[in-house]
Amino acid sequence: ASPVAGAKIGGVPQSARRLIGRAAIPPADPAIDTLAGITARITSNEDHYTVDTTLVKPRVDVATWKLEIGGNVDRPYALTYEELLDLEAVEDVRTLECISNPVGGELIGTAVWTGVRMKELLEKAGPRANSYDVALTSVDGYVDSFPVAKALEPGTIVAYLMNGMTVPQDHGYPVRVLVPDIYGMKNVKWLREIRVEAFDFKGYWQKQGWNDKAVVHTNTRIDLPGRQIRWSGGDVPVAGIAFAGARGIRTVELSFDGGRTWQAATLEDPAGPLAWRRWAYRFTPTGPGPLTLWARATDGKGDVETPVQREPYPDGSTGYHVLTASVIRV
Repeated sequence: ASPVAGAKIGGVPQSARRLIGRAAIPPADPAIDTLAGITARITSNEDHYTVDTTLVKPRVDVATWKLEIGGNVDRPYALTYEELLDLEAVEDVRTLECISNPVGGELIGTAVWTGVRMKELLEKAGPRANSYDVALTSVDGYVDSFPVAKALEPGTIVAYLMNGMTVPQDHGYPVRVLVPDIYGMKNVKWLREIRVEAFDFKGYWQKQGWNDKAVVHTNTRIDLPGRQIRWSGGDVPVAGIAFAGARGIRTVELSFDGGRTWQAATLEDPAGPLAWRRWAYRFTPTGPGPLTLWARATDGKGDVETPVQREPYPDGSTGYHVLTASVIRV
């Protein structure tokens, strides 16, 4: 993300006018939080990843912008930015991951988002009984969709604050969609229309063969140590993040012997039920030389991350993150 571009439009400190639900973020685990090189629990707006189909980020004037809700509904209507801010708002911690994120990649971030439940916006419009999808259109013409049932979940929100600031331009100012458990492409930015459809609407990426359901795969990333471990004796910290969308993370395990045996890492409480979970483990090298470390997670349903290595296209990447390092005695 570009802090300069984000500061020009959006990125202004603001609080919700009618906040009815605040995110209850448990305290960080000091033993994990103080590790040098550990991923921040909450990603700053400037460091949060961005992936767009447009080369020029839309510059939206909220004085003329409106959010239209229509399509297969009984009562289509439009909201101004000020009218949206006057509605009851909720706050939630969300991890967003791009479907093109490779195993162990950095196209993932976690922020505190504030906005209006899409359910409230849709129920005012009155979706008809035969409604199937909601199609979300960006100011720049990008369109994606998900089922009406997903749009009516309480966790699906139209967000106007990111980490206590108006959503920065890079992240979708004035508003963007946050939908649980689904890769970032369906969390549409620069939103201008929510259109209810009576058929299975195919968006931009689905027309190119990407998965339409786009449910997040369980994945683990090793953030530390690096590829050179300077070791003076004693133990070495290993730490990272794991994410499984709405399923949550139950365990993270590490293997130092190619998967023959596994050791359980310590888990920090996640910042929210839809956020990644940080983990840590300490091991003592047997001596200097090469080291190969595997990491895997088990989700909240008890399903273990698949070891099968797949590229991101078309369903999102899978496979264990593997760290190949050299232990150097100092």
